[in-house]
Amino acid sequence: MSEYFSFKLVTPEKIYLEGQAELITVPGVEGDIGFLSQHTNFITSIRPGIIKVIKDDNTNIKFYADGGFVKFSDNELLLVVEEVADEKDINTEFISKKIEVYNELMSNASESEKNKIMLKVDSLKLLLN
Repeated sequence: MSEYFSFKLVTPEKIYLEGQAELITVPGVEGDIGFLSQHTNFITSIRPGIIKVIKDDNTNIKFYADGGFVKFSDNELLLVVEEVADEKDINTEFISKKIEVYNELMSNASESEKNKIMLKVDSLKLLLN
């Protein structure tokens, strides 16, 4: 049994990252989820947060994802995210700007959209701590 699995991170514009990983931790809507080789089949939504990857060469990569979904099947992980940013770009100013944008969207949003936006804002506020 292999201790690694294939992964691919895609955005609407491109394939952002792909390769082999030992462990990937994803901010799921119901809590963080860690994926190891041979994980059970799984699909869920992603909340805004930090995705952590330990690659097969033991390098650690972190990046910000602004929502999407994750699917694990047949020892392959697919991450489809709305937006991605490198770890070096993630700071208090970056997160505060994201919160501002979402707060502006709330003014014209329906009630159900407001609830979704508030969940994103709450997830972003947790990153400030």
